Amino acid sequence: MRRLESLIREIRKQLFPYRNERDIERSCRQWEVEDGDYLTSWIAAQLSVCRQKSKCAKKRMCAFYSYSDISRKNFEICQEMILILEGGEAKCSFVKKDEEDNTA
Repeated sequence: MRRLESLIREIRKQLFPYRNERDIERSCRQWEVEDGDYLTSWIAAQLSVCRQKSKCAKKRMCAFYSYSDISRKNFEICQEMILILEGGEAKCSFVKKDEEDNTA
């Protein structure tokens, strides 16, 4: 679980690069933001940045696929996923291994 905790800590640093780690932790508790929420925000941000840098919106095609039909479909999927993640319809969640073992 240490690996996951360090990953979340790094994601928080990227989302709030100029805030103290204690302030982020305090805000997290105050606003009841869970680790999965940070991961959800990070994934949505990465998809948005990817689209901007790859200039997919100009062609309405994903730059990472060579077949035009797959490229167009992936562009639509990416666009929909960004909207779903930003709208809060879907979010990431974590289940700690020890909690998972106790429920079985």
